[in-house]
Amino acid sequence: MMFIALALLTVGSAGAQSLSGSLGDAYTKLMSARDEGALMQAGNRFSLIAAHWGQEWAANYYAAYAKAFISQKVDEAAKKDALLDEADKFVAQMNALHPNSDEGQVLTAYVAYARMMVNPSSRWKTCLPVFNASLAKAKQVNPSNPRIYYLEGVPLFHKPKVWGGGPDKAKPDFEKAKELFARQDTTSILKPYWGEQDNNDYLSKCN
Repeated sequence: MMFIALALLTVGSAGAQSLSGSLGDAYTKLMSARDEGALMQAGNRFSLIAAHWGQEWAANYYAAYAKAFISQKVDEAAKKDALLDEADKFVAQMNALHPNSDEGQVLTAYVAYARMMVNPSSRWKTCLPVFNASLAKAKQVNPSNPRIYYLEGVPLFHKPKVWGGGPDKAKPDFEKAKELFARQDTTSILKPYWGEQDNNDYLSKCN
């Protein structure tokens, strides 16, 4: 009963705010979460926002982003997959609402990469083509999206040097992303701006 009451209270709070205000508060909680419990609470808040604003692209976008983000912070593979199952549902709704969005394609790639990393050796054949195709579509729509190059750099960074990867190979992608991140509009959460700090962290490891 207490859980239901809290959930209803949270839905009510989300409804009292604008979509951008609710997303902004939830995003702050997600970024400041330092343990699994706090991460899950933040993720649940994004789910409630998506339930309240189900026909809004941004609500589904951030719910998918939060689930994929959290999946990379928890340890158990079953929990990761459960979170990514939820992310896939939000991705499907997001892409149904706005199929030609570069940000939507970038996030589709992000979720596919998170799914692959649960078990890379058995999933790369199915997840990597989705990842690459989604980023290619995003680049056709908006080649100035910094998250394209950040995400292209990540698997290249982790790929063994003997297979053509490594920090030296990934560095140009992170440098290009850094240049584009500096130009992005961060005035509204309705225009996604995640990834800059992670890109900077990777770039520092390339130097």
